[in-house]
Amino acid sequence: MRLRTQVILGLSVVGVLVLAVIFGGVGPYLSRTFSSIEQGDVAQNVERIRNVLLTEISNLEAISHDWGAWDETFDFAQGTHPDYVEENVTEDTLANLQMSLMAYYDPSGQLIYSAGYDLDEEELRPPSDALLSAAAALAPDDRADDDVCSIAGLVAFDHQLMMVAVHPILNNDHEPPASGTLILGRVVSAGVVGRLSTLVQLPMTIHALDDPAVDPDVTDSLSNGVGDGEYVLQPIDRDTVRGYALLDDLYGNAIALLGIDVPRDAVLAGVAAIQSTMFTIVVTFLVLGSALLYFLNHRVLAPMTQLTRDVSHIGERGDLSARVSVQGADELSTLGRNINGMLSALEESRTALAQSERQYRNLFETSHDPIYITGEDGRFIDVNQALVDLFGYTRDELMAMKAGDLYDRPEERDAFRAAIQKEGFVASYPVTLLKRGGEPARCLLTTIVETLPGTNEAVYQGIIRDVTELLRQQEKLTYLATHDPLTGLLTRGALDDRLRLEIARAMRNLDRLAVFYLDLDRFKEVNDTHGHAAGDRVLQEVANKLRDSLRASDSVARLGGDEFVALLPGIDSPKDAEFAADKILSELRDAFGSAEQARGLSVSIGIALYPDDADDPDHLLQRADSAMYSAKSDGRDAWKRYIRRSADPSPS
Repeated sequence: MRLRTQVILGLSVVGVLVLAVIFGGVGPYLSRTFSSIEQGDVAQNVERIRNVLLTEISNLEAISHDWGAWDETFDFAQGTHPDYVEENVTEDTLANLQMSLMAYYDPSGQLIYSAGYDLDEEELRPPSDALLSAAAALAPDDRADDDVCSIAGLVAFDHQLMMVAVHPILNNDHEPPASGTLILGRVVSAGVVGRLSTLVQLPMTIHALDDPAVDPDVTDSLSNGVGDGEYVLQPIDRDTVRGYALLDDLYGNAIALLGIDVPRDAVLAGVAAIQSTMFTIVVTFLVLGSALLYFLNHRVLAPMTQLTRDVSHIGERGDLSARVSVQGADELSTLGRNINGMLSALEESRTALAQSERQYRNLFETSHDPIYITGEDGRFIDVNQALVDLFGYTRDELMAMKAGDLYDRPEERDAFRAAIQKEGFVASYPVTLLKRGGEPARCLLTTIVETLPGTNEAVYQGIIRDVTELLRQQEKLTYLATHDPLTGLLTRGALDDRLRLEIARAMRNLDRLAVFYLDLDRFKEVNDTHGHAAGDRVLQEVANKLRDSLRASDSVARLGGDEFVALLPGIDSPKDAEFAADKILSELRDAFGSAEQARGLSVSIGIALYPDDADDPDHLLQRADSAMYSAKSDGRDAWKRYIRRSADPSPS
C-alpha cells in the first residue's frame, strides 16, 4: 500500500476515533462534573444558612447572658425590684432585641412574668399558651444551688419553630444560687425567614417537621441518608434546584426542614459550553481534515518522502557537510535549499554556540539573585545556587518539585499564573513562598514567558527577590507610628483619625457614639513608692483590662502618662455607656485590689456622647475631660456624664 493511501486512511480512522472519544467520553464526563459542581454549590449554601442560624442563636444566647446575669433581673426575680418591667421590658426593648418572648420563672419552675412581641406585625402581643408551654418545658423546676449552665437552640411549638436561649438568673458576678430562669425566644416567623433570606441572598424556607407543609418523602430521604445524609436535591425547573437539609433542636434531635432554592447556573452554563464546544470541534475537524488530506494528497507526501530520506541519512551520519537534493521551485524545494543553508550555518555556529552556552552558565550560576526556569507544568528545569541557598533545599530536591509546591497559598499561585498569562511577563509581583521547614518568605517575582523555538512549549524564566526583612521593618515602623509602645494602645494621632471616622459613620447611620476620658487616681504615688517600672506594669495591666472590658468594635488609646480614652460606637442609649463605665470600674477595682503595687489606685471616668454633647472630635474630648474632672472632684473612683452649661455651644 502506497504511503499516500496509508496516510489518508490512517488520518480518517484517527479522526473517527477522536470524534467518538470526544462524544462518548468527554461529554458525559463534563456533564457529571458540572452536576458535581452544582451539588457542591447547594451544600455550601446549606452550610451558609446553618451558620447564619447558629449566629442568630449565638446572639440570642449573648443577650440572655447579659439579661440573666444582671443585678436588676436578679432583684426582680426575688421580688425586690417592682419597677423592673416598666423600666426594662418595654415595647422598644422587645422590638430592638427582636424578641418574641421574654419569660421569667422562679427556682421551682413557676412563671413570674412573661411578655410577647409579634415580629411580623411589630406590636406587643401576649404570648400564646403554646408558646408559654414550650418555654415552661425548658425551665428547670429543681435547680441546684450551683447550677449556672445555660442552653440555646431551636424548639418546636404548635407547628412553628422558635430560637430560644435559657439562662439562670444570677447577679452580676455570676454567683449561685440562681433566683430563677430567664427564657428568651424569637419565633422563626415569615418575617424572620425573609430577613435570613435577604442575608444569604437566596430564597429559603424553614418548617417544623410536624408542619403539614413538609414533604414526608424529603424527610424520609434525609433520615435514611439518601444523597450523602446531609442534604437532598430536587430540581424545581430547568433553571432552579432546591436543596433540603434537617435542622437540629437544642438537644441534637431533628426538628425542622430547611429548604433553599439555588440557580442552576453551573449546569446550564456547562450544557451550553458542551454543545458549543462539540459543534466547534466537529466543524473544525472536518474543515481542517479535508484541507489537510487534500494538501497531503497533491503537494506534500511525495516530495516530503524524498526530503525526509535525505535528512535522515545526514542525521544518521552526523555529517554537517552533506546536503539534501533539491529539485523544482516550490516551497519544499525552497525548504531543501534552506536546509542546506542551515547545515552550513550550523557547521559554522557550533563552536560559537558552545562558547555562548559556557558564558550563559557562568552568569546563571554566579548571580547573587535567585534565578529559576520552569516548564508549563511548573516543574523546575533549572535553578541557580542563589535559589538553592534561599529555600534550603538541595538542587536535586528542587528539580523534583514544582514551583507551586513553594507557595504558601495555592490561590496566590493561580493569581500569579493569570497575571503572567495576560501580559507575558510580570515585574516585582508580590507572593509568599515557603522555605524548607515551613518558614515563610515574602518575595517579589520578575518573570517572563517564552516559547521554545520550534515547539508550543512555554517556559518561565524569572528572578526572585526576598523582601521579608524589608517588609517586616516597614510594618514595624507603621505599627510604632500608630500604637503606644508601652501598652499597645492607639496613640493620640491614631485616636483622632479613628474618632473622626466613627463620628462620620455615626452621622451616616444616625447612631450614638460614647467617648470615655479615663484618668488614674493617685498614680503618681505608685511611681514614687515602687518606681517607674512598677508604674509601667500598672499601665499595661490597665490597658489589658480596658481591652477585656470593652467590645471588639470599641477603640482604646493612651494619651500619655495615666490618661486613656475609649471610643464606644453604635450604642443605643446613654444607659449602654453607663453600663460599660460600671463594668470598667468593676474590672479595675478587682485588678487594683489584687495587685500589691496598685493598692489604693482607682480610676475616674468622664463620659461625653455624640451627638448629645458635641458633634466634633475636639469638643467631645474636651467635654469628656471636663466630666472626668467632675468625677475626681466628687470623690474619684466613679464616672460622670458631661453636664451641659448654658455657655456651651450646642451641637449642630
